[in-house]
Amino acid sequence: MAADDLTKPLGLTVSRRLSGPRLVVAVVAVATAVTGVAVGALWLGREPGPTATAAINVPTSGEVELTDRTGSIATRPGAPPMPADPNAPGLTEVKPASPDGLVEVGKVIIHDPSESPPMQLAALPEQSLVEMVEYGPLPMIAADGSRPLDVYARPSAADDRDVRVAIIVGGVGIDADGTARAISELPGSVTLALAPYGDDLDRTVAAARTAGHELLLQIPLEPYGYPRTDPGPHTLLSDASPEENRDSLHWLMSRATNYVGVVNYMGARFTSQTTPLAPVLDEIGKRGLLYLDDGSSARSVAATVGAGRVPFLRADLVLDADLTASAIDARLNDLRTIARKRGYAIATATAFPLTVERVAAFAAAAADRNIVLVPVSSLSAVGGR
Repeated sequence: MAADDLTKPLGLTVSRRLSGPRLVVAVVAVATAVTGVAVGALWLGREPGPTATAAINVPTSGEVELTDRTGSIATRPGAPPMPADPNAPGLTEVKPASPDGLVEVGKVIIHDPSESPPMQLAALPEQSLVEMVEYGPLPMIAADGSRPLDVYARPSAADDRDVRVAIIVGGVGIDADGTARAISELPGSVTLALAPYGDDLDRTVAAARTAGHELLLQIPLEPYGYPRTDPGPHTLLSDASPEENRDSLHWLMSRATNYVGVVNYMGARFTSQTTPLAPVLDEIGKRGLLYLDDGSSARSVAATVGAGRVPFLRADLVLDADLTASAIDARLNDLRTIARKRGYAIATATAFPLTVERVAAFAAAAADRNIVLVPVSSLSAVGGR
């Protein structure tokens, strides 16, 4: 695939592209970062052998081109779902025929027509929310005051009386198999965070939004030990000028569309310093986005610096710093405890197969435990902590 295809933003024309070698460096850098998205590790634990798996109540998407299907959805999310047909026949089975579809070949889709179809979100950007610059499309606040944070948000019926949990799974867009698994196996109420160096991000955005996932964009920030530990090209640096960091931020933001905010990728050093962080949060806020601190660094001053600059949230914990099933489950229990005490809780994680499996299991049991899984944007009104 040509480098132009790798960096082409969704649904819009770009005047300048990132060169191929820099993208290769970016992917390698992300794969080798100490605490980052381990590209190869995403599928080291994958069991071999052909299988036929079943997905319940997912769109039957095999025969329709992705861009056509997403283009048919209302531009602004939140329209009421199609009513269920009480006279519909029983479960139907569909075997997708197209190897280019969202659903892998051999996968069996089971859909119950008596149930409302899963929520889908528009994948094409609202033109009023787009500023075209030399790198591509940037999010912006529309002339009528509409923000990407509001327009691209996944609707949620939860309120302050509910015990709410938001889970953000990052590293999406780097590894094709891991990305497909996160999109298809996690419920749409789980927010996904896109890696800016991902291959074919336009298709990833369309697939994720069609499956109902709200999106964040991961922004690489300087960690301790940089450049030995390097998050990738255009990393925002503590000793760079505000103009240089703003330029890098614009390049990163132009890689994808239809996200409601950004979340740091690494960045323990950068987020510990007010001087470089303040203008970056200013820029994010001025573009109508939220900023999520991923909760990985106890030294972060983002909560203090972000006050009054940007809709701000901080994750309470990282789910998979210890990548074992028992450790992830323990952190999910901690998350539930926090939510019950305060009314809501936020966690971040990476799209490792085991993480996706445990988060999916947690989500399936959430309702029985009086937990409401919500997109992160629905908590933006609670402010920083």
